[in-house]
Amino acid sequence: MRSARARRVGLLLVAGAMVLQGCKRTETPADQLEQAVTQTVDQIEETPQPEGPYAPRDDCSQVAGASAFLAEVRSAVAARDTEAFVALAAEDVKLDFGGGAGSEQLRTMLASDTAPLWGKLDQLMTLGCASDGDALITVPWYFAQDISDDPYSAMIVTGTGVPVRVSPAADAPVIAAISWDVVEKLDSDTEDSGFAHVRWNRSDVPAGQSKTVEGYIDETRLRSMIDYRLLAASRNGKWRIVSLVAGD
Repeated sequence: MRSARARRVGLLLVAGAMVLQGCKRTETPADQLEQAVTQTVDQIEETPQPEGPYAPRDDCSQVAGASAFLAEVRSAVAARDTEAFVALAAEDVKLDFGGGAGSEQLRTMLASDTAPLWGKLDQLMTLGCASDGDALITVPWYFAQDISDDPYSAMIVTGTGVPVRVSPAADAPVIAAISWDVVEKLDSDTEDSGFAHVRWNRSDVPAGQSKTVEGYIDETRLRSMIDYRLLAASRNGKWRIVSLVAGD
């Protein structure tokens, strides 16, 4: 999967060629190209971005070498190419909080196409990228943000307009809709229902009205704040994964 910037550049080039074909022959090449780019930029700007405070963003496209590195990571993940992925990690890559590290352990964790870590990486690659200057990038984007909620009970709602229901059933009335925001997962006995009991503190309600919503949400639309995250660092001009961990 290409970065957002790469996709935009590709769109500009393709659309530029298309518009050039339809321009008047009396226009100069420079005028034609300017017209093509302007039209395409206008179209791109109109494309809606995901709603919500923690919707995926790409803050890494301006970091030297980061977009190309992430493209290699995405390619290795999509192909389930263990050796290509391991080659993108530092030899001492951190893999857990119990001392697990290194290329060989990573290779073992990705030993087959059905290894659980591949699925985790598939999701990671859709969750944006945050940068810390030119030396460190973090995937997912939201993990680098200042979120004060308890990381053990906080969950990110992964989607736009995800319904919160009055009871743990797919046909239960909807009491709210959440877009890429943080909710608190509450203790409940709904594990077999496919729904999670959550509390959400809304920020978009008028003064005097309750900001707290409590209800049930599709478990598959929730991701733990401390689920897998990938950190990569630039060492001597070369990007490498230095940490791929879950938990705290």
